[in-house]
Amino acid sequence: MKKLLLFLFPIVAIAQNNEERAFILKQSLPSEINALKAELKFDSIRNISLVNDYVKSHGLFRGLRPERVENGVPFYYQTDNNVYSVQSLNATNLLPGGTSQLGLTGSGINVAIWDGGKVRNTHVEFGNRVTISDGAATLSTHATHVLGTIIASGVNPLRKGFATQSTAYTYDFSSDMSEIEAYAGLGFLMSNHSYGNIASQLAEETFGQYTTQSRQADLIHATYPYYQMVKSAGNDRNDTTLDHVVNYGGYDLLSGLSTAKNILTIGAVNGFTSATTNENNTLASFSNFGPPDDGRVKPDLVGKGVDVNSSISVSDNAYSMLSGTSMSAPSITGLIALLQKHFNNLNPGLYMRSSSVRGLLCHTAQDLGDNVGPDYSFGYGIPDGIEAANLISNRGNGTLMDELLLNQGDTYSQNVQVNTTGNLVFSISWTDPAGTVNNTADNDNRSPRLVNNLDIKVVKDGVTYYPWKLNPDGYFDPATNNSDNDVDNFEKIEIPNATPGIYTIQVNHKGTLSGGSQRYSLLASGTVPLTLSNTLFASDNTFFVYPNPASTEIHFNNPKELTLNSVNIYDITGKLVAHSSSIVNNTVDVSALQSGMYMVKISSENGIFVRKFSKK
Repeated sequence: MKKLLLFLFPIVAIAQNNEERAFILKQSLPSEINALKAELKFDSIRNISLVNDYVKSHGLFRGLRPERVENGVPFYYQTDNNVYSVQSLNATNLLPGGTSQLGLTGSGINVAIWDGGKVRNTHVEFGNRVTISDGAATLSTHATHVLGTIIASGVNPLRKGFATQSTAYTYDFSSDMSEIEAYAGLGFLMSNHSYGNIASQLAEETFGQYTTQSRQADLIHATYPYYQMVKSAGNDRNDTTLDHVVNYGGYDLLSGLSTAKNILTIGAVNGFTSATTNENNTLASFSNFGPPDDGRVKPDLVGKGVDVNSSISVSDNAYSMLSGTSMSAPSITGLIALLQKHFNNLNPGLYMRSSSVRGLLCHTAQDLGDNVGPDYSFGYGIPDGIEAANLISNRGNGTLMDELLLNQGDTYSQNVQVNTTGNLVFSISWTDPAGTVNNTADNDNRSPRLVNNLDIKVVKDGVTYYPWKLNPDGYFDPATNNSDNDVDNFEKIEIPNATPGIYTIQVNHKGTLSGGSQRYSLLASGTVPLTLSNTLFASDNTFFVYPNPASTEIHFNNPKELTLNSVNIYDITGKLVAHSSSIVNNTVDVSALQSGMYMVKISSENGIFVRKFSKK
């Protein structure tokens, strides 16, 4: 009898090595990479000419040259000025000594920052983990502070960052897009961008607009699907000298990179101000609000951005408190480093696509604000590190986080069973292709920038549940969930007090999919476990695993001769210990597994189901 020998994964964690980065890069098509490089090169040459012409005609602004000129409008960059940062994101217990026992340090993960100057790479908090990657020569307290939030080792325990053993490449923000493309092209996973446009120099129509900067960022993400940029929302909301602030009540302040679809745009809250004082629900007075012109949920999330204590560049052991969305964004970047490492520990050689990263953070975020659901100030809320890590740990055994492909005209359907009453959350996230730049002078053009319009619905007993969406013409209106969302590339359904039964997840699309298909991430979780189900399997008790307990093999009793496509086996901690993309003669070799309890997840063309077995 033929039987399948599964690929067994070692328990020891492996850092992001050359082989892993090579695998990541294989997910990018050479033709797309070449097209991206060509577009960025053409834009760079064109922009240099436009900037030079603008300076000749208008001179400098406060001694600054514009970084970009679009449609005659200059864009000037400025920076958007830790234990409590970690605590605010409920990530303290992810670190060594924490109750989660995960002991995450971000070891083997590389992060990059683009900022307003040179990081003091000799600071005691960095050791030898920082590489100055361009010609930046002037030391920057801002850049040093930002990086400290992400990777400070904790020589001073009160200034410890998130990913205390991660390494970093640092750049100044000149020529950022071409440098970002080159960095992503090395197979790395994330970068932080705590800078933005000087609002006082923007034309009215550029607030909320999808610009060339926005498009280029989305193009980079679409070309390198594992890469995630994190961007500060900006700090202009309390500047009442700006007519736009006064006229819009602090809303509609996002610009440039902050309006990209695939970037995580981060606002600021007070956060924890002491070990026991939680002000996560208090917005920083300066934190910019959305929406983008097409009404998407932006900012996506918030983090602690007030009185953040981190390293500075004055000396090798200097620290200071700074405030700004510049300080909240790196907390999210640091958390991503920890969560990518956690995923890699459980799935050696693999990392999450950026669609899963964005989906995971928004899916598990703590909702903030007066109304239920997202809004244009808090976004989806503040990330919850423990909840995000738990979703990863329990993947396939109570939660879902699958990376799937939707082809043109297809509908994905999956049943999940809930046995007790609890709160349920379902979401989809995808890296949308770059949209069309809004080159018009129209203020607040509401045309969607979404290219591939996916939809998620959940159905139970004839009742259809829809995702949240916002109204860009009603800044203060609560989010609604009574119809499809046609503008966002993250969609979230929440069902409070969900009753026991079968819930059917449906994912489809409207219109034509660019490229004929779209990869997406599907997430599901709740305050009660979800069991993958299928009406065929649920009503057919003849499909089971035997013998149980098993010695060397398990067999699937499969009288209907269903085609079984893949098998994953998880231990009781949720760690993936064996995998194969095929099953021969309904038999799996488990001789290499240690004694204990396991969950086996079988995928077929008819659905997905999970069974439990024990190994002698």
